[in-house]
Order: sequence, then C-alpha cells, then structure tokens
Amino acid sequence: MKMGKKMRIMGLALAMVMTMGLGLASAVEFCPDNFIFLVDQSGSMYMHFGDPVYKIAVAKKVAHDVNDQIPGTNYKAALELFAPVQELYPPGPYDRAAMSKAINTIKDDQEIFNRLTPMGRGIMALDPVLAKMSGKTAVILISDGMANEGTDPVAEARAIYAKYPNVCIHIIAVADKKDKKGIEILTAINKMSPCSVMVEGLTLFNDKATVEKFVRDVFCTPKPVEKPKEEVLILRGIHFDFDKYNIKPEWAVVLDEGVQTLMKRPNIKVIIEGHCDGIGTIPYNQKLSERRANAVQNYFIKKGIKADRMKTIGYGKTRPKADNATDEGRAINRRVELKVVQ
Repeated sequence: MKMGKKMRIMGLALAMVMTMGLGLASAVEFCPDNFIFLVDQSGSMYMHFGDPVYKIAVAKKVAHDVNDQIPGTNYKAALELFAPVQELYPPGPYDRAAMSKAINTIKDDQEIFNRLTPMGRGIMALDPVLAKMSGKTAVILISDGMANEGTDPVAEARAIYAKYPNVCIHIIAVADKKDKKGIEILTAINKMSPCSVMVEGLTLFNDKATVEKFVRDVFCTPKPVEKPKEEVLILRGIHFDFDKYNIKPEWAVVLDEGVQTLMKRPNIKVIIEGHCDGIGTIPYNQKLSERRANAVQNYFIKKGIKADRMKTIGYGKTRPKADNATDEGRAINRRVELKVVQ
C-alpha cells in the first residue's frame, strides 16, 4: 500500500503505537535568531511504529505543527534533509507559509531497502548552512537516529558544536523501542549541551499542548498568561420591585454580607452590574439597570467601602438569568451581580 493511502488512516493506529517514554526535558534557555529543520529521510524513516503509522508521516506532521507555533517571523530559517542530503528551504528569511510548502514536499513514500543512513554526513552537511547564519541558531533534528553508514553522528555533532558555539541541537525522536541504537545516538547528542531539548515525536504528534511547550522551550516564547477566572458574587435574595431601584430595609442583611466579603478582601475590586426584566423599552431598562447598580454602590460606600474599588455598569434587559415569560423569572432578572476583578 502506498504511503499516501496509509497516511489518511493514521489516526486509527494510535492505540497500537509503542512509545519509548521520552518527555520534554528542561534545558538552559537558548533564544535563537535562526532555526533549521534537519529531517531524516533514510529508509528506516519509511518504516512504521504500528501499521499504518509511518515515521516520516509523524515527522512531517510534527514539523508542520511546530512551524505553525513558531512565534513571529524575525528569523532566518532553512529546511534540510539527509540520507540523502537535500535542501528544501534554502537559508533565508523565515516565511511560515513557504516553510509549510517546503515541508509538504518531503516525500511520503520512498524505498526502504538498500537505503542506509549516513547520519554523520547529514549532520556535517549543516556546516555550509550554519555559515550563512549569524547569531544563535536552533537546529531541530527529526530522526529515528538509526545511523548505519559513514562517520559517527555523535562525533560530527560534537564537531558542529566546536565550530559553531552559538548552535543548539534539539531532538524530536521518531524512534520506537526496537531502535535502541538510534535512541542511544539521539540521547548522546541531546546530552552534549544543556540548552538541548529532546522529546518523543509521537508525544508531539498526539498532544498540541506538548508542541506548544516544545516551541516555548526552543524559541524562548513566554508561557501565555492565563486569564484569571472571573468570580461572580451574586447578591441572592435581592429582588427589585418592578420599575424600582430603591433598596428596601429587608435587603440589608444580604447587602451587609457583600460588605463583609469586601472588607475581608481589601485587595480586590468589583464591577457592580445592574439588570432588568424584559418588560419595557431597551433605553428605559438600560437607565433603570444603571440606577440599580448605583444604588448598591452607594450602599457599600455608606458602609465604608471605597468608591475607587467599585465600578458600575448597566446591562438593561440584555442578560436575563430566567424566563421573562413568568412573574418568578422576571423577579430573578431584576437583580444586581458583583464581579470580582483581581
């Protein structure tokens, strides 16, 4: 069966995949000015982890996923293959779409037998590419590590580090448990530099979050700041009368609970939101909802809560909580909510 057909059903085989348990390793920060994809296209890369998932299919998808996540475009970039050596994206300014097209041109199907892996020569082929780049360069090596011809790839990687001290070689290992020698080679290259990150290709293949972490580690991208969860304090039990915004004395207990909460948490600020039921015009209800929010704010100010800790907003009848077709629903919708702002 040709690779093109088999790739279409790759997802069905994920349960069959054997992994070797590699995870993202922490590394010393190395922020590159350039990057190079170095992809193994030897015969063993056209073998599979578990039919029909082929190593080269994993390599291509992972390269695409990493390319999609690379922050910005202020890099020089290249895409190089080895076994045999081939240049698909010559060293030059990085263009995400052009890189994606270049990745697509990696062959999905090639002969397996009689195609050995001169991985050492493939690594040394980086020399003229690196010579065209100034500053720090991240090499992203995607391989199963199965070198079985030519010079020692570990020695050649060491020579690259010696000649280009501003290089960091990161490893995406598309090797399974049978590829013990390949894993040893890739691990040895990874251990040469404290900046190097090594991760299993199938982990990236299956997990978008791991791709994002790999890109953050390789390209020094800050972790996205998680938006704080919005906390809502609903003043339950407060039901404004129809067309009213005055606060009745029987609501004092509930409002005072809100006051106590704000007293206990002096560092928080709140947005006081006023709401209405569905009866009446939009402009009228807008003004009424604002008056309800202001009434609660004034109550809190009288109880000692500083005005600069509060902001009022009216939503009119645009955000009902209950069905406006019933008296009970309309009563619930005539409400005020407090949203905590850290």
